[in-house]
Amino acid sequence: MVVLYGTPSTNRKIVKPRTTTALPINGRLFVQEPNVGHLFAGDRDRPYRLSGVPGSRLVEAGTADRIAALLRRRVEELDCPFPPYGRAGCRSGLVFVDELDARFSERSPDLNTPAWRGRTSRNQKKRPFPTYIPRPLPGQPGYELTVAMGLLAAIPFPGGGNYAERVHFYINPGVVSSIGVGRGKYHNRGRDGRPHFRTYEGLRGALQQSGGVWLEMYHVTGARRTRTPFNTREWSNYPKRFTLYLTAPGAGAADPRLVAKVRFMMTRGAPPLRSGAPRPCRNSARPQSCQFALATLPQNAPILANGIGQYRMEGNEAEWRGHVRRLFFSS
Repeated sequence: MVVLYGTPSTNRKIVKPRTTTALPINGRLFVQEPNVGHLFAGDRDRPYRLSGVPGSRLVEAGTADRIAALLRRRVEELDCPFPPYGRAGCRSGLVFVDELDARFSERSPDLNTPAWRGRTSRNQKKRPFPTYIPRPLPGQPGYELTVAMGLLAAIPFPGGGNYAERVHFYINPGVVSSIGVGRGKYHNRGRDGRPHFRTYEGLRGALQQSGGVWLEMYHVTGARRTRTPFNTREWSNYPKRFTLYLTAPGAGAADPRLVAKVRFMMTRGAPPLRSGAPRPCRNSARPQSCQFALATLPQNAPILANGIGQYRMEGNEAEWRGHVRRLFFSS
């Protein structure tokens, strides 16, 4: 599955519609935003346009019943709303949630207490830290979303499978980073053994029942929301750790059935170099070659095999297209 989430101009440069070398419509290529007629002639691309719903709408919906009803309605709608960009006729039967962020987490405990500071005075020995077990509760967005996805999983979809499998989630870079860097059973501990990071225990079940989990492999900074690809060390570690989180608390190996749901969402630019960078990352003129070299590392290759997405690839279209065509459209 290949998803193009970019401007019409960017997508046209990648697909090259109505040319002999155009990327084919073969059930694997999908577009987001109202790209009506921009990729293919007329409405021929309606089955490949994706519907969408902001993550904030799920938070606003509040209860599992309302979330399930909203997502089912988005799957069934034919006008393909994707706020804030508008509407475009579609028939894909797929809805993408943009995006799941810290609102779907459980907060870390207050570490500004004597118990979590680990000592009662400067001269006393360190005391063991308290045992912290995150407890998702009704009313929390992550908990309610998992219950909602369970409701959808119980409803057969007319084209096969169930409604939960028609729902895909974009995972906010902050969530990918938090789970990727966090230590311990719940991916929430820092180097000092304290739970510095939020947990996402209530969310796991929703992701496990979904049709796809898309990791946004870039940082977003500043008022202008500048996107910078994850550095080479983050690319090497975060995806594998995310699949362990997705499998179960404290999992030592990732479940292949769940790894099959995970995909990468890339953006333009070159990953900052850290130790162990593959050779293509030394060529700054080919930034996408670096990202694809990182995506094909042994620990990442099973994820890359599931498909890939692009978000705002301006300036890197030709290089990204070349890698995607070679990997997914060569046969």
